[in-house]
Amino acid sequence: MNINLLFCDTCSTAFLPPKYVCPNCYNVNLIEKKMSGKGTIYSYTTIYSAPEKFSLDAPYHIILVDLAEGHRITARLAVGEPSIEQKVELHKIADSVYWFSLN
Repeated sequence: MNINLLFCDTCSTAFLPPKYVCPNCYNVNLIEKKMSGKGTIYSYTTIYSAPEKFSLDAPYHIILVDLAEGHRITARLAVGEPSIEQKVELHKIADSVYWFSLN
């Protein structure tokens, strides 16, 4: 599964959709590029005391993923225990949340 990142054609800032203007320079000319959805865990945290909306999910893991193409995104780990530099791959996107699974 691929990840679509937006890039500003003026300042080259990369960010996740949905966005309609560059958050850095406010340019409206954005370019969409596909990323592989593969990466490694840069960092993570485990949420034990979650907001009410996610309380039934607790405990769950929030991970920072370094994508193979060099960009970093925040995501949820679908199942398993994370560790730094562990390989992951995009599992699904739901409600603007990126879910990764362990490789």
